[in-house]
Amino acid sequence: MDANLAREVARAAKATGLTRAELMRQALAFGLPTVVEALRKSSGRVTAVGPLPARQARALYRLEDDDRPQIGRLMSAQWFEVAD
Repeated sequence: MDANLAREVARAAKATGLTRAELMRQALAFGLPTVVEALRKSSGRVTAVGPLPARQARALYRLEDDDRPQIGRLMSAQWFEVAD
């Protein structure tokens, strides 16, 4: 534990009347579900739509991309904002 966090724990223990050990146990008990939810690995799935059947996927991907110029124009017309 770094010095800043140790000081925060000591202050919190004093404010609550708990020992540092009990305060850390309580913090883990209260905060662990939140931490797990925030840091859980993604399932890798970004959509609720199921994958194409293999036969259909092969047939579709065999087709030549004839809409590439139109997609390029649509993409270049998009306005993107980068958040700080």
